[in-house]
Amino acid sequence: MYVKQLSESEEKARDKRFEKIKELQEKGICFGCYNFKTGDLFPDDGLIIYEDEMVRCQFERYPRATGQTIIVAREHYEDISEMPIELGIHILKISDAIIKLHKEILGAEKVYMCTICDGKRNHLHFQLFPRLKGEPIGYGNFVREEGIIMDYHKTAELYKNKLKGIMLY
Repeated sequence: MYVKQLSESEEKARDKRFEKIKELQEKGICFGCYNFKTGDLFPDDGLIIYEDEMVRCQFERYPRATGQTIIVAREHYEDISEMPIELGIHILKISDAIIKLHKEILGAEKVYMCTICDGKRNHLHFQLFPRLKGEPIGYGNFVREEGIIMDYHKTAELYKNKLKGIMLY
């Protein structure tokens, strides 16, 4: 799995997704809830590595880091301030398992975690940003240029299989 620079057509697809999200938000529609119903903003395409009744975890199609992972709550919460503590505990357990896999499979030296639920009608989600050996340290990892994930199917299957064997409750 690796990330390459976006081509012109890939940039257009990414921008189209962003515009759809912005359009939904302007109408007061949560794009996360919309996606759980339609699947058309963040399609699976083999990107989902774990899901249960509380969360879905998937690789970001347009990542800023190799292995960037999105952990999204199934139920709607605007941001972390609305999140029930039980969900937070569940997300931390899942994050711990995925972070360990990022270190084992990708060779990540560190994995940063953030949540940026900002703007109109957002949906609680967390992001994991693996930092690989030789990459710069620090907050700059959150604002790198987006790329496109390539050759991820085998890696995603490996994550799925390893996460199946982990008891998260």
